[in-house]
Amino acid sequence: MARINLKKFIAEHYKGGVTARDVIREGITNSIHAGANEISVDLWFEKQSDLLGDEVRNVLDRITVSDNGEGFTQDNLNYFDEICTGHKDDIGGKGVGRLSFLKYANRVEVRSQLPTHLVEFRYTPDFKPEDVKRTATSGKLETTITISELREKINTQVTKLVSSMCDDLRLLLFLKKQAGKTISITFTHNSKQPFPDTFVLSGEKIEALKTRSFEVSGETFDCYLFREEAPRKGIVAMLCADQLCVEEHQISKRFDICRYLISITSTYLNRSSNIERQKLEIPKTASDADLVSPISRDMLMPRIHEECLAMINETAEGDIDAFKAANIEKLQKYYPFITVDSLNGDAAMLDADEIVKTYRAQQARREDQLVEDMVEGRKVDFDDISHLASDDLARFIVHRALVIDSLAKMPRESAEHVLHDAILKKHSDGSNIRENNVWLVDDKFLSYSSIYSDETLAKIVRDVGIETESKQQRKPDVAAFFSKDNEGHPNRLVIIEFKKPGADIFDNNKALLQCRLYASELVDRIETVREVFAFSVVEIDDEFYKDMKRTGFKDVFSLSERVVYDDFVIGTDDDIPLHLYVMPAASLITDAKARNRVFEEVLRFNMAQASTAVVVPAPNPVPAE
Repeated sequence: MARINLKKFIAEHYKGGVTARDVIREGITNSIHAGANEISVDLWFEKQSDLLGDEVRNVLDRITVSDNGEGFTQDNLNYFDEICTGHKDDIGGKGVGRLSFLKYANRVEVRSQLPTHLVEFRYTPDFKPEDVKRTATSGKLETTITISELREKINTQVTKLVSSMCDDLRLLLFLKKQAGKTISITFTHNSKQPFPDTFVLSGEKIEALKTRSFEVSGETFDCYLFREEAPRKGIVAMLCADQLCVEEHQISKRFDICRYLISITSTYLNRSSNIERQKLEIPKTASDADLVSPISRDMLMPRIHEECLAMINETAEGDIDAFKAANIEKLQKYYPFITVDSLNGDAAMLDADEIVKTYRAQQARREDQLVEDMVEGRKVDFDDISHLASDDLARFIVHRALVIDSLAKMPRESAEHVLHDAILKKHSDGSNIRENNVWLVDDKFLSYSSIYSDETLAKIVRDVGIETESKQQRKPDVAAFFSKDNEGHPNRLVIIEFKKPGADIFDNNKALLQCRLYASELVDRIETVREVFAFSVVEIDDEFYKDMKRTGFKDVFSLSERVVYDDFVIGTDDDIPLHLYVMPAASLITDAKARNRVFEEVLRFNMAQASTAVVVPAPNPVPAE
């Protein structure tokens, strides 16, 4: 017999690495093929310490798979010594799965109690049948494979690992039950993670709600529909090879009524599985297909998508209707500028997120095409430009609504911090103009540019801030923005000051004075500024309100709490107007919401009336490679 360099063979055929999921699945399927109906998987974790000896985390240290199958008979030992064995060809065995143990760990030990003797050996790349130790003894049939000294020490998530194993094995256990054999798998662990210490997956409890078959290019695909109750969610097609899940295709991540899994098996998928059964090697497009692999992903995946949804629709119409309603409601609330009527009932099964992603990609293509046409000198339809602009404006209006709604839900005591972050994040250099929401105080500031885009102006503002803090023992809470004149010089300044709730009348008046002094310092340093708008965001109690009215402040219309205003002149020559508004945070938010509501109502009216509304095609269900 020709020899084989097993170490090199393993390195070549497991290039993508092996996970705990791969190893456990291999151990369990071997147990099932050995006739076992009771299988145990124990996950042993230990504390891992850093170089200083401090405990850091629990890591997976050892995996043990035990079963009551026929064990390591002489025939099975002989097969164990052979690579690419053929004795499991009729059930899809590749004859190399056990090599995953050697790839994953440095130590693999086997202990198998047979009717008349005990078999023990350590499995290594150099394993030979004569390495086996046999001891004459009788006992209960039990075979245990212990995998330790793992090559990677990671904090394995038990919930995710066991859930994945259930997904991988669900179809196999169901089909075994259909054939009259019930298999039970018990998982145990000591990780202290929030997962039951003992979890049992029993084939007896696995039921398929519906089965279905379809054909593609002469190949038959069998589908089995399974359901898991909430809080599990989503719709997933499980592509199986030899009854084991090899690849998951997400149909809906957001479906939250329950979780539907559709296991799909086919001789075509069996042939397409790679030798490690870690992926399906299916050509992507029709041009990539050949006689060996005649069905491409572009041909198969849309059909799988269609058949899976059809199975669910036929089985649980109420679930689908509830999801559709919630999905459409989300789109109408947060994305009213996207017309979804043309998507029809089936398309409502798609995630709102997927529809939005498709819409954005479509908009980007339209914009790129317009730019290309203009660059190449081709005729451009001005209606197309107008539609793109209106769509972007619609998206901005909805963005504003989301910002305002978020602020409206904040606790009153958090007003200063949250509002400051919404207008300009603390410690931000202001370089990203998209981070600024100065329109919250007044829509006339929509067109303002950041002072921080100009290095000289930024330095002036920093210097004035430092000097102000030195003089007044208080650093200004400032979000400052400029508009520019025709020559590009800053000519208007906006200052927004925040005062924490609970301040008394003296502190509040001090805040107003600080605001005027700070504005005056900036005006003296930046000679081109001709007008200043200042907003002092403070709580206004009765005493503070009366005092401001006595000193000349006038009432400004507001939908909620009191807002007052007064004009001042500042600067060396007292020739620069300062418009000072004083308002509580609640008024600022309420008034901003009212202003934006006007835009929202116009937007919804236009979306309902427009005959040229954007139509979003149903996204291609095939995931991007």
